[in-house]
Amino acid sequence: MKIKIEYFGIPRQRVGIASEIYEFEQEEMGIQDVIRAVAQKHPAFEKHCMDGNTINRHLTVNLNGNQFFQTEDGTARDGDALLILSMDAGG
Repeated sequence: MKIKIEYFGIPRQRVGIASEIYEFEQEEMGIQDVIRAVAQKHPAFEKHCMDGNTINRHLTVNLNGNQFFQTEDGTARDGDALLILSMDAGG
């Protein structure tokens, strides 16, 4: 499956790009697992945007413009888009 990840605010500063495509062998995957894959690829993201295995409490993840996730988990599927943003990025 392919998932588009878009970064805003602090996450964009830490990864150094606006967006990228991730490819996974699974047909669906937990959002927290996708975030951990981002952290593995981008050490600065892991250092500044993660609290252990979960995203920092000052950040949030949006799935397809519909739902926000922080500590709870959702499911990402092929073609989905995740936005990782600072809580104050819109504001």
